[in-house]
Amino acid sequence: MTVLYESIPTAIKAFANEILHPVALIGCRTSPISLDCCEYDLAIFEPSQKDKQANQVVQVDKQPVELMHLTGSIKDHVIDLANMVILKDNSTLILSSAAKDIVSGKYTKMLASSGKKSLISSLLCQQKMRGTKHPIVAAMWLKIAAYEFIDGMIALSGNRPMPVHILEQVRQIDSRRAEGVEVALECIGAERATRPAISRSMEAIKELKLKDYDKDLFLSKIRHLLERRRLVDCYYYAGRVASKNLVSRTESFHSQYSKLVQLALDLSSDSQGLEKMQKRLSKDVKIGLGR
Repeated sequence: MTVLYESIPTAIKAFANEILHPVALIGCRTSPISLDCCEYDLAIFEPSQKDKQANQVVQVDKQPVELMHLTGSIKDHVIDLANMVILKDNSTLILSSAAKDIVSGKYTKMLASSGKKSLISSLLCQQKMRGTKHPIVAAMWLKIAAYEFIDGMIALSGNRPMPVHILEQVRQIDSRRAEGVEVALECIGAERATRPAISRSMEAIKELKLKDYDKDLFLSKIRHLLERRRLVDCYYYAGRVASKNLVSRTESFHSQYSKLVQLALDLSSDSQGLEKMQKRLSKDVKIGLGR
């Protein structure tokens, strides 16, 4: 189910029309599960890498709009473009042609491939967990592995993971995969979702994202979820944002700033408990990969 063109705010359509390149609305605003805090993701297709601008978040008539600049072949962005709403096309109708080409079979196949990559990433994170002697860093890698696993299972179930809406998507996963997801949620510690834990995590993530263009957007979503007492969704979302940030950091950063890592992901250092959960998660990842 895609959003109707007429339901998109007029100001955002006018803003998109002023952009020089083809523009499409993508992301959760093209689905029925978006929240008031969700931004409007505008994919802007630029002709070459040298013309590509940095992504940014702007306000359009008091609505957050994320400008996502894409280059390369349309086929490289099939997962992101599924259900897109075209706001502006060029003379060759590049987006209209792409929309016709993104048939359900191709989309499902690419989602499945993406899901398997996430499961393999989960296994790699678990290897890093076993390879470190630092208890906090080990706990960090297990939690990141759990997030990767859930992303993978959602994709294998035929849906593109959407950060704020992950738990809603988890509820739609079929029963064959549900047990593994429960193990991953246990690794993440969803039962630890309290306001103090989220507050500590939020302050640490603010430090991690200090120079990120979307920092304020992240904070606004956290506040929205807290105000509506959606603590588990908020805890999960904050941890996922932290994990995506930390996975790109160096090993020396993880060790040097282990306290920041611990607060951002709300980690415990129960080595025996972590090892038991890792073995269960590893088993479920391999089942997901058909091994």
